[in-house]
Amino acid sequence: MGATGLSGALLTGGRSKRLGTDKASFDPFGDGSMLSIGAAALREAGCTEIASVGGERRADQPAGVVHLEDLHPDEGPLGGIITALQWASNDLTVVLACDMPFIDGGAVAQLVARALGDPLAAVVVARVGQRAQPLTAVWRRSRALEELTRSFEAGVRAPRLLLSQIECRFADDMDPDRILDIDSPIDVERYARLSERRRAGE
Repeated sequence: MGATGLSGALLTGGRSKRLGTDKASFDPFGDGSMLSIGAAALREAGCTEIASVGGERRADQPAGVVHLEDLHPDEGPLGGIITALQWASNDLTVVLACDMPFIDGGAVAQLVARALGDPLAAVVVARVGQRAQPLTAVWRRSRALEELTRSFEAGVRAPRLLLSQIECRFADDMDPDRILDIDSPIDVERYARLSERRRAGE
């Protein structure tokens, strides 16, 4: 287990019913698939190994990103997190949903820095307002995996329900635009202007 290494995982097993297409392969603004955007952010933040978790391996799988079968398919994101932590060779693993078109290495690095600075934290979770984003988080396997597994076996499926049971820290200084997620065609329309502004460097 790496002492200071960093693993990264992108959850790609969702059904994307509202969006109507595979989120991981979706390219909403011509900047590349959301899977490739997430992988680039993880790599930029220093992840030495990156995996996509769940669903089928895609034809557009980014180079250097291994694909993992979810050990608990169709059981929600908690199973994907457990799969990622069991696979990772490092104690710290960044786990991201694969539906954030503006995520970048700077945002991921903020979470990682917080986790590195607090060795007692089982997880550092992005939070916007009072809404925690447990699929934008850094998990410490040595302090989180046992409880995650126990809760999963007891029937829990939502990561949010576990945050009060482990040593959770919140990152409240995240740029909310960087961790916006796309769930529907309406979101694509809503964020198109933001994409244009980012391209223009505003």
